[in-house]
Amino acid sequence: MRTIDNTTGDRSSAGVSGAVTQGSIIARLERMPRNALQVRARILIGLATFFDGFDVIAIATTLPLLIAKWHLTPWDVGFLLGSGSVGQLIGAFLFPWYAERGGRVRAIALSSGIIGITSIACGFAPTFAVFVALRIVQGLGLGGELPVAATYINEISRAHGRGRFVLLYEIVFPIGLLASSAMGAWIVPRFGWQTMYFIGGAPLILFFVLRKLVPESPRWLAVRDRMAEADSAVLAFERAAKVPLPPVARASEFDEMVNRHPKRRIADLFGPAYLKRTLAVAMLWVTCGFIQYGLSTWLPTIYRTIYHAPLQLALNLAVAASVLGVLGSLVCALLVDKVGRKPIINVSFLLCAISLAMAGVLHNSSVYVVATCCALALGFLASGFITAYVYTPELYPTSVRAMGCGIGGAWLKVAAIFAPAIVSKTMIGGNLDVAFYILAAVPFLAAIAVHFLGVETKGKVLEQLEA
Repeated sequence: MRTIDNTTGDRSSAGVSGAVTQGSIIARLERMPRNALQVRARILIGLATFFDGFDVIAIATTLPLLIAKWHLTPWDVGFLLGSGSVGQLIGAFLFPWYAERGGRVRAIALSSGIIGITSIACGFAPTFAVFVALRIVQGLGLGGELPVAATYINEISRAHGRGRFVLLYEIVFPIGLLASSAMGAWIVPRFGWQTMYFIGGAPLILFFVLRKLVPESPRWLAVRDRMAEADSAVLAFERAAKVPLPPVARASEFDEMVNRHPKRRIADLFGPAYLKRTLAVAMLWVTCGFIQYGLSTWLPTIYRTIYHAPLQLALNLAVAASVLGVLGSLVCALLVDKVGRKPIINVSFLLCAISLAMAGVLHNSSVYVVATCCALALGFLASGFITAYVYTPELYPTSVRAMGCGIGGAWLKVAAIFAPAIVSKTMIGGNLDVAFYILAAVPFLAAIAVHFLGVETKGKVLEQLEA
């Protein structure tokens, strides 16, 4: 991170005086209005998340041509999709661990660099084996960027309006999915599959510029007892505010709040204080991974091989599903601070389960009927999926927040490893309806788990949510 001047004049103009404590850092963040630097952080880190979504789903639009190029069997395809998820599973632990020790922004920049350079290399892959190896390495970055980015955006937000602020950032992920599907539908038939991976190399730029343009998380710096740096980071945000700042209030209250709770370790995520939350998070993220990777990555191939749709139609139908995902995410951003996190997740997952069950019932109908059911399912899934990115970081204290998010992301990747194989096996056996019923059961069970094990976090300061 660049050095930010910390002068007496800066602190006085921001209405800050006295010792810098963890409570004062929290109080200053909670009084701060939305400002240009927050928007910059949301845009730049949003770009990393956008290309995370772009590169995750690029395999779906290129897969039909890869199958033809390398004569892949359904088992080969399942191995390709699953092996990439192995890298993401490792990344989901590796980068949050690094973020707890080296900083959120540093971890996001490094993961973006890995995503970008390996995407470019995928475009030059000479063989199926090399392509698989590159996807595994790229998975390290894909698995690590999202949980750390969600952690950072939550930590620079105040309680009031935090859900909307975070979700307006997170919506770039389904937009990335949509852009990848839409661009793939146009680019792949005209310019070849390699072009998608060359475009996906753009995050490499963020590796070089992100730390120079975005301050580190003040909350993380304060927890690490780096108070001077935390003060400088908050001052950077305060200087970006275009309106007079209100007096710093509740600093002593926040100090007492922090002192009441011990500094947590990773083992505490599975201890009495957080076990129920961790179980709810596990089911939440298993559902997102199971449906996202078990369904959306297969859709163009299902439409083409089972329903014999032309390549262009298969890709266009997949784009329609991505459009509903973006629309569902927009609705969530508008409602999440009004109705709460749990209601949105539960209703979204139940409607997703119903849509998938209907796809199973109607699997012998036309491709348009099945595609409609699948598009609705992915639209509802996106509503719950994007809410998970604001909800999960809220459930854990700053000292282990990134790891809590990483473990959630790891469950997503575990599901992503097995889900494509399940769909592949049922496709081989001609039992596509069974695949839809299995997929439908997962969000139904997740809705039950979140309802009974999760806690509502709407409108609360992050430190108030510590168990």
